Amino acid sequence: MSYMLDEPKESPRGIAQIAAALSNALLGVVLIAAGLAGLVAIAVVALDIADQTWVSLGAQITAELGSDVATLLETFQIDIAVILTTLADQNNLPEFGAWVRQILALLMVAAVALGLAGAAPLWVARALWSRRSSRAVLLFGVALSAIGAFGLLVTGAPQLIWGLVLANGLLTLVASRTARPSA
Repeated sequence: MSYMLDEPKESPRGIAQIAAALSNALLGVVLIAAGLAGLVAIAVVALDIADQTWVSLGAQITAELGSDVATLLETFQIDIAVILTTLADQNNLPEFGAWVRQILALLMVAAVALGLAGAAPLWVARALWSRRSSRAVLLFGVALSAIGAFGLLVTGAPQLIWGLVLANGLLTLVASRTARPSA
């Protein structure tokens, strides 16, 4: 038998490639799950405040304070509903429901962006697992490393989340350099 005619055997995946693929896959799944959870929470809050007004909000706050505090507020003739309505009028705030829905719309855009951001680490994990590296995987590692380093710099103290982002970026950089370049 001639071993020269056999197909070349692939080298096993390196530890860096496996770890980077798994960490990027986990990051992607967490980002997508967080985006979906955010959208569900926003929908629940939007349905909860659909018919809320400043007056009904004040009544709800007063009811949740307990009987002792409510009695104390009545003693001093303090009405939270009137205070909220007056503050809203003085500051030209729209009705409570409309105001909160505008804030929720902004949060919804952020939740969708978070979910979409989960696709990039999943793509990188797939590229690393298939042992095909590209310039995009390298750039993703650079971007993730820069975000992690900037997060650590801004917070001024060791933060677990920014340390993990930095570690994932550096791991992706190392793994992308050990994978074969894609054609």
